[in-house]
Amino acid sequence: MRPEESGDPLIMRCDGLIESRFGAEMVGLRIESGSFYGFNATALRVWVLIEQPRRLSDLCTALTAEFDVDAATCEAELRLLLAEMAEDGLITLS
Repeated sequence: MRPEESGDPLIMRCDGLIESRFGAEMVGLRIESGSFYGFNATALRVWVLIEQPRRLSDLCTALTAEFDVDAATCEAELRLLLAEMAEDGLITLS
């Protein structure tokens, strides 16, 4: 997904990430690629929310209720994060 794309994709986690949480943050390791990831509190919240597949609109609704962010900014920032996660093979978008 490119950040400028519209639509309401379904976001699903991919298998293969070994996780370890440290307070409000998380680190992850993909054995297949040897890639290491750091999740800040916001990215961790997104990761937790997509434990079960969710639509982008559902994520935005949940995040705007929990964080001090307007809907347009939330969607724009979320699209950027999800694009990075998809590029790294952490999630799929359909």
